[in-house]
Amino acid sequence: MAKQQKLFITGAAGMVGSGLRRHLKDRYDFRLLFHRTIPETEPDDEIVVSDVANFENMVEACDGVDAIAHLGIATTQRGYPRTRYNQMIMETNIQGTYNIFEAARINKVPVVIFASTNHVTGFYERDNVYTTPDMPVRPDSIYGVSKAYGEALGRHYHEQYGISVYCIRIANYPDTEEVNRDYAPGENRWLSARDSAELTACCIEAPRPQFGIFYGVSQGGEKKWDLSNAKELVGWEPQDRGAASP
Repeated sequence: MAKQQKLFITGAAGMVGSGLRRHLKDRYDFRLLFHRTIPETEPDDEIVVSDVANFENMVEACDGVDAIAHLGIATTQRGYPRTRYNQMIMETNIQGTYNIFEAARINKVPVVIFASTNHVTGFYERDNVYTTPDMPVRPDSIYGVSKAYGEALGRHYHEQYGISVYCIRIANYPDTEEVNRDYAPGENRWLSARDSAELTACCIEAPRPQFGIFYGVSQGGEKKWDLSNAKELVGWEPQDRGAASP
């Protein structure tokens, strides 16, 4: 039997990381990056405890893996000073994302899946503009700016070094498989854990090298975002419905 590929997941204790661990545990071996929170894991999982902003640790952590799902982000609580949170974004989302791409290059990791966000094009949403992945970015926050940087960095590492890079602009992610809200038809903003995991697997298994920016949303978001290129590049279509059927 063929050996399973090893997937390195940063931010593995977060909601998206927890969903990947739950749904992909039978398809890939895991190396998991935790920062402060260390949840219960499977006996065969490899555990790394570090800050993604630590360059040397990330180079070591990426050694010997077949793919990286970079989910680690700066997090804070309500009421935390915005200026300090923005500084955390610079440390984690900017420096940390560079560390992951450079560690992938050094270790010749062929695939990086980067967790981006719909906030990269958030001002289009505010203006009720239907958005496609090839439109100029219009980030609505410093968080969105940091993810636009990650997309640009991923494009560079694809073009310069031939790494397959996929940037998934994740919408609402409540880590559930059930209909999350009664969105108006075509206006869904919700991504199920199953759809997220399957999109990640499709990116890992797709022909190489490729670059793609995909809107990560379950069925019913077609009036907000163009979802077609994920099917064209990696063969993914959402299976869960993010809002009640019209």
